[in-house]
Amino acid sequence: MMRRMKQRVLIATTCLCAAFAGVISAQRPGDAPATGPGGKPPDTVFIEELTWAEVRDLVAAGTTSVIVGTAGTEQKGPHMVDGEHKFVMDFAADKIARALGKTLVAPVVTYVPEGGWDPPTGHMRYPGTITLPEDRFTELLVLAGRSLKSFGITKVYFLGESGGNRNGMRAAATQLNELWKGDATAYWVDDYYTKAHREQNTYAAKVLKVAEDQVGNHANILDTSELLFVAPTHVRKDRLTGNDYEGNGVSGNNQSKSTPEIGKALLQIKIDNALAQITRMNDGTEGPVPAPAQQGGGGRGGQPAANRPAAAAGPARPTMETAPASKTPTKAPDTVFIDELTWEENRDAMKAGKTVFIVPIGGTEKNGYHMVLGKHNYTVTHAANAMARKLGNALVAPTLQYVPEGNPDRQNAGGISLPSPAYDAVLDAIARSLKAHGATDILFIGDSGGNQPGMIAVADKLNAEWKGGTTKVYALTGYYNEGREHYRAWMDAAFGYNDDIIGSHAGISDTSQILHVRPAGIRQNMLMPWGGPKDAGVSGDPTKATAEIGRMGIQFKINAALAQYRTLKNPPPPRGGRGGQQQ
Repeated sequence: MMRRMKQRVLIATTCLCAAFAGVISAQRPGDAPATGPGGKPPDTVFIEELTWAEVRDLVAAGTTSVIVGTAGTEQKGPHMVDGEHKFVMDFAADKIARALGKTLVAPVVTYVPEGGWDPPTGHMRYPGTITLPEDRFTELLVLAGRSLKSFGITKVYFLGESGGNRNGMRAAATQLNELWKGDATAYWVDDYYTKAHREQNTYAAKVLKVAEDQVGNHANILDTSELLFVAPTHVRKDRLTGNDYEGNGVSGNNQSKSTPEIGKALLQIKIDNALAQITRMNDGTEGPVPAPAQQGGGGRGGQPAANRPAAAAGPARPTMETAPASKTPTKAPDTVFIDELTWEENRDAMKAGKTVFIVPIGGTEKNGYHMVLGKHNYTVTHAANAMARKLGNALVAPTLQYVPEGNPDRQNAGGISLPSPAYDAVLDAIARSLKAHGATDILFIGDSGGNQPGMIAVADKLNAEWKGGTTKVYALTGYYNEGREHYRAWMDAAFGYNDDIIGSHAGISDTSQILHVRPAGIRQNMLMPWGGPKDAGVSGDPTKATAEIGRMGIQFKINAALAQYRTLKNPPPPRGGRGGQQQ
């Protein structure tokens, strides 16, 4: 009773304040300054964690280099999570950017070439892996590079965590340099992977006192030690049993000897090699796109033929059925994200009924002076986690941060655009990968208006192609459209905020959601009525935002998405005539 009374008082008080605020102004004042300073940025090199104005000011002050790290979502044996490459690249890119100085880091690319999906080949033979064909991967990198150049970046460094990424990065750098003709330069920093891999093998063999050919090429002591150093919770220490059954995805037999200390040394080898090559490229003693070095062995991103499970004969069966059976049961942690699970854990979760997959779609865009560029990525990741837990039979793919944001050659500072049809092609590849593993329902949820058309187009195309099959794609536009309508109606009813006050971009709605899911993403000292300067890119008044309003907003979006999903999955029978009977 007391709690309800307090809520009524809060609503009444807030409505009264809103009423007075509405009298003052319902839009940015006409005498607002054209622009303003971005303020002091936090200690980060990641574009997602900066506002557009902070990036703008950094670029103007000489920060004109960006690292584009490519990782992957692939099987890493029974003992490591599928997102191992992402976690390592996050760490290494940060260190390299800081060592170079005046360098930023773009969102790590988690969708890369991992094999074929029909029939599954390469790492795609294991549940949880997602592949992006090389031509689509290259196009994503080219469009990212064009976006970066458009706001003043003059050097783009491509670094890859996997052997399968090398050709696409080299092709993207070559295409960009042909397009830019010296106005900017794209670099393929292959020594981070290829040269470093050879030196790491030598180092590990010396430390372990084994022959170099015993170190292995995939999910081995190198990968394992690195992950133990940067993210130890993502290593299943009870599964460090070596290459203990055929087809388990591991090459090498020394995983149990992995240590964080070895991982630290191995990562320094990669970082040092990258920095040395970048130095040579920058001083002109080496070209920006060197000839491909001999990879040697199976390559860390590859899988030796002897350890690949044989392809199944006849019609392709889902990989959750064809992947090898492990010797011991898995004990997965409390997570729904496929990149935080091992391939065995993904397989067992699917076999236990988790065959619904949520694909969260965000974006990297301008969000006022007060809010970071990664707003959509943080919000939709949070929402996808909550949705999956509500459903109980769902897992979540890595968030797609590269989405349509307009012309890639005309981006605001920090913005990165992947327009259709390239964007559609990535969604298509994600869905096909999940289908190969046995997904029954694939749910696209997009946190931005620009995400929606591609979601619909891909869902319609694949559902027509897969008609009569066991997999269906759902473009849950209700997450954005109906969720937004319900959210606005609630704010009007609860606080008296009309559409002008709420706004349509980076206003109360967006700001409140980030206050709820990632409060460090809001610069409290830069919160200004109506966004402040005219170039803020803000619609509405973000100063009225609260974390509680954000919590409610995300819940409205989730509820709308789930309601749409239930309706699409089990549509109501057609309504009949006046007698209630279909004629």
